[in-house]
Amino acid sequence: MQAFEGEPAVMNGVLVPSASAWAFGGARVGETSDLFDDDNGYFMARLDSIREGGEAKFENVKEDVRARVAVQHQLDKLIPEAQRVSAAAATSTLEAAAQQANKKVEKTAMFSRSSIVPGMGQYTEAVGAAFGLGTGAVSAPVKTQEGVYVLRVDKRVVSDSTAWAAQREAQKTGRLQQLRQQKIQMFLQDLRKAAKVDDRRKQINAATRRAET
Repeated sequence: MQAFEGEPAVMNGVLVPSASAWAFGGARVGETSDLFDDDNGYFMARLDSIREGGEAKFENVKEDVRARVAVQHQLDKLIPEAQRVSAAAATSTLEAAAQQANKKVEKTAMFSRSSIVPGMGQYTEAVGAAFGLGTGAVSAPVKTQEGVYVLRVDKRVVSDSTAWAAQREAQKTGRLQQLRQQKIQMFLQDLRKAAKVDDRRKQINAATRRAET
């Protein structure tokens, strides 16, 4: 899971309360957080690494850039085959066209525009293209940063504004609670950083044991 300062942390499409505020509130690499909770469950976070933002120097990212360019060249080579699959599917079925090209059709569960879709990612060109297709229609090849897709929408459920309005207050209350928890965690982190604690628990426990014997 990655988190960005000033933004809530998200894991598998689920908002993790207070994790981002804790990570950027003075936590050290390797440190484990206290227990966070909300209506979705209980969470603990460990800070594995932290990097400063800003513009990266080319010397530090040139290998990543080269790798990305190489991937894009490989994806470009896949587009002609994807175009043939799309054209064949228009005259038969996507399954038949995929079988003819020695490919397999993968089906996703229902997803929204903001969902993390296995195999397609989140906020990608493929996810966006799915919402521009009619039900049963087959897309032209859709290139993303990770692959080339030929899509077909099998089912679409139109959003219900009435249902959303009915739960709006609960959603608002949950979000306010998360923001309060983040502020509390930041306040506690500041207290820990500023506090000077003389830990004498060992001496107290030893004195108690001596008094009991």
